[in-house]
Amino acid sequence: MRARKPPLLSFLCLPVLLIGVVLASPLFLCAQNPDPPAPSQNPTSEHTSWWNGITYDGLASFSYTYNTNDPIPPLNQFRVFDFNDNQLQVDVAQLVVQHPASAPNQFGFRVNFIVGQAVPQVTASYGLFRNNQTGKGQPYDLLEVYASYVAPLGKGLRLDLGKFATPLGYEVIGGYDGYNVNFSRGFIFGYGLPFTQTGLKASYALTEKFSASVLLTNGCDAVANLNGSLTVAGQIVYTNSSNTAITVNYLHGPQQPHNNYDQTNLYEVVGTWMVVSPLQLAIDSLYAGEDHAAPGGGNAIWKGIAGYAVYSFTKNFSLAFRGEVFADPSGIRTGTPQTLQGFTLTPQYVAPANFSRWKSELKHFDGHLVIRPEFRKDFSTTNSFRKGTGYTNHQFTTAINLIYVF
Repeated sequence: MRARKPPLLSFLCLPVLLIGVVLASPLFLCAQNPDPPAPSQNPTSEHTSWWNGITYDGLASFSYTYNTNDPIPPLNQFRVFDFNDNQLQVDVAQLVVQHPASAPNQFGFRVNFIVGQAVPQVTASYGLFRNNQTGKGQPYDLLEVYASYVAPLGKGLRLDLGKFATPLGYEVIGGYDGYNVNFSRGFIFGYGLPFTQTGLKASYALTEKFSASVLLTNGCDAVANLNGSLTVAGQIVYTNSSNTAITVNYLHGPQQPHNNYDQTNLYEVVGTWMVVSPLQLAIDSLYAGEDHAAPGGGNAIWKGIAGYAVYSFTKNFSLAFRGEVFADPSGIRTGTPQTLQGFTLTPQYVAPANFSRWKSELKHFDGHLVIRPEFRKDFSTTNSFRKGTGYTNHQFTTAINLIYVF
């Protein structure tokens, strides 16, 4: 699950060769069409066409964050990726190589490789670019590596096998194909949900308005299984129109190594609503618990709610606000029994990056630049934020974030 505390790292597991899993797994073999179409009279052309469908895209994010508490050591408490204070950093640089699969009988894949001073050190799976003994992550990660196949069942049953970013939550790790309206991540994202899941995901469009997904995985942020059990997750998405969507998520399974008795249950509802053309609202509500995880052996719970508002003044300039509350009464998520509150304001300006104007060979690197300052105030019901060498119940940070997408 998403937290940077040692107990949460126990969800993770021993290293495996992920690409080998994708290619050698019997689940992958079962996903293939048992009756393939007759060979093309021009197989070379068909083969070349499939390879021509491979795309290369990427993103780079840079940031600087300043905490008015001047914490010693210089770390922002309960932040996910913007944890370094008073330091210019490369958050993440991403390269995605993929071949999309969208129609029946199509096969595809996605490899998402990231490096950086912040994101990969947090998202790295235990045993895969993370030290088994110390729990320390590396400045690189295979965030996603999976194969896809659309089985010719009904409208098309999509199967993804491998490691993928979790579909749970409103906020995302972020990449060239989607990033959050705020620069910093919320408490629900960081301490309530998994970052990645490894296993099989099946997705199907039930009707024009309803779609569903079922996941069978090794657990939360786990590459290999540690307790002999699987984690089951499900998602139902209702899209009323192009302006409104409601997503219901559920997760169930044991998350501790060598323990398949104590279960984690997670319930989440995410909603988005385009009120008018320039204004979009969203909400993310979470309730979760784990058996016998609280101090003293009791059941632990954590819960949160976050609201988002984005107003686009022009095509290039917008303003985003987030307000959130996250309760961790047993302290198993954040390390301290507390309730956290956060309020975040993020202006954003998007400018084109047309390198091909100078040299036509650089056309593939054409994209856009995102420039956004951020102002955030956090509160806690306890003195859990560093202030100098002491502690206080609040922190205020300002940040500047630059993103290049191609």
